[in-house]
Amino acid sequence: SAASDVYKRQIDMLALHNMNRFHWHLTEDQGWNIEIKKYPRLTEVGAWRSGTTVGRNSDVDDHVRYGGFYTQQQVRDIVAYAQVRGIEIIPEIDMPGHSLMAIDNYDGLSCFKQTGWGKLFTTPMCPGKDTMLEFCKNVWSEVFDLFPSRYVHIGGDEVDMKNWKTCPDCQKRMKDHHLTTEPQLQAWFNHYMEDFFTAHGKTMIGWDEIIAGGLTANSAVMWWRSWAADSPKQTTSHGNALICSPNSEFYIDYQEDRNSIPAIYRFDPVKGLDAKEQQLVLGVQA
Repeated sequence: SAASDVYKRQIDMLALHNMNRFHWHLTEDQGWNIEIKKYPRLTEVGAWRSGTTVGRNSDVDDHVRYGGFYTQQQVRDIVAYAQVRGIEIIPEIDMPGHSLMAIDNYDGLSCFKQTGWGKLFTTPMCPGKDTMLEFCKNVWSEVFDLFPSRYVHIGGDEVDMKNWKTCPDCQKRMKDHHLTTEPQLQAWFNHYMEDFFTAHGKTMIGWDEIIAGGLTANSAVMWWRSWAADSPKQTTSHGNALICSPNSEFYIDYQEDRNSIPAIYRFDPVKGLDAKEQQLVLGVQA
C-alpha cells in the first residue's frame, strides 16, 4: 500500500545513515493504527475521523472521512523489510494515557463512562479495573507476535490523573497495595506490565514520566522532557538504561532556526553522569 511504501522509504533513509532502530508509535488519542484481532473496533472505529480541521486553531471542518490502519500482515512486511536493512522496529502502544480511541470503543477501560479531553490531556485508562489490565495484556500479546524486537514501548507520558483521585476502583487498588499518591498508582501499573513483558522476554521502554512514583526495576527510560534535566541522572543512578530524546534538541518537527543544527552537534548524551552511569546510555533518538 502507499502508506507502507512511505515507511519503507523512511527505513531506506535510516539505513543510508546507519541508524539501527525505528520507534513506531502506533496509537495516539486520536487514532489507533494497528490491527488487533481480538478488538476489531479499535481500527473499525478508532482509526478514522469524520473530518479534518482546516487551518490552525480553526473551527472549520472539511467533513471528509480520513484515517486508516496497518493490518498485521502489513506490519510483518514492514518489520521484515527493516530487518534485512539491519533496523530493529520498536512498537509503542500508549498506556495508560493517550488512549482515548481504546476507552471510547470498549467498556471497562476508563474510570467513568464520560471520557474526552481535559484542559491539556485526555481521560486515561483506569488501572483500578482488572478489565483494563486484561485488555492491555491481550493487545500486547498480539503485538509480541508481530515484532521480534527485545524492546517494547508503553508510552506512559502526560497522564491526567484527576479521575483516579475520585474513582473507587483506583482508590481501592491504591489501598490494597499501600499506595499514597496517584503517580505511585501509575508506577504500580508499570511494574505490573513490566512483569508481563519480562515473562515474554521483552524489555519495557517508557517516556521519562515513568520515573515519578518509582522506577520499575529493569525498564529503559526515554528522556524527552528537556526541562526535567535530572531525568538522566535519576534513571541511570537507579541502574536503568537511558535513551536521550530531549525535545529541545531532537524534536526536529519543531521550527528550525540558526541554533537547531549546532544544538544537535553539541549535545552530550552522558553529561553529568559518572563512568558507571554512562554505560547505561543506549543512545539518542530524534
